[in-house]
Amino acid sequence: MDVLVSVAVIAILVGMLLPKLSQVQETARRVVCQSNVRQIGIGIMSYANEHQGWLPASVFLPDGPGRGSMEPQNMNTLRLAEGRWDGIGNLYLGEYVNAPKVFYCPSHRGEKPFLKYAGHFTAQPGEIIGNYHFRGEGPAGHGPHGPTTRNLDRIDPAFSSLISDSMQLQSDYNHKVGSNFFRADLSVHWYSDPGSRIRFLLPATKAEADNNLGYVPEVWSWFDDSANAEQQGTNP
Repeated sequence: MDVLVSVAVIAILVGMLLPKLSQVQETARRVVCQSNVRQIGIGIMSYANEHQGWLPASVFLPDGPGRGSMEPQNMNTLRLAEGRWDGIGNLYLGEYVNAPKVFYCPSHRGEKPFLKYAGHFTAQPGEIIGNYHFRGEGPAGHGPHGPTTRNLDRIDPAFSSLISDSMQLQSDYNHKVGSNFFRADLSVHWYSDPGSRIRFLLPATKAEADNNLGYVPEVWSWFDDSANAEQQGTNP
């Protein structure tokens, strides 16, 4: 009987500790993700400094080669299927970020884990998709709203979010309760989203994403607006 009681007590304690352990592990993964976002962001700044202020080009932007319209939902693409590096994939090509794993969030549980693409960074051909979203441009002038530009020198650094956790699909929403993002002022922020507002906005399938181009710019505007909220001491 004493053994059964001991086993029951241990089971109860384990049940109580597991959620705490899970929270600690997710906190640690969030810190690694934050570091990844910062490294990519600094890589973007270094790239721009060496390219007359221009952010890395992407075929998914309106002025991208061979493109006539914007495809913001695909800005987590590092390399195109035909083998050409795109967006923040240019940071790897130019060795501004030389560790492939930096482009992948340790909290990702969707269909785009690092192991799926690890071989493509070296010998294997094919498309590479990362776990972080690249905006490719930012608000020009003061404030988060208004015209945008790809030239870093013309971007308002305090209000311009440039990199975040991927938001192509619901399965890409890595942390469930928020997102790390990088601003043009070299700061990394956590956008708290305990109600999963972002996740519920994201489409479930690629087909749905391709038919709804407005949701990604909307989330970028939320990140931009959070700068106003921080300055005013209110929630976004």
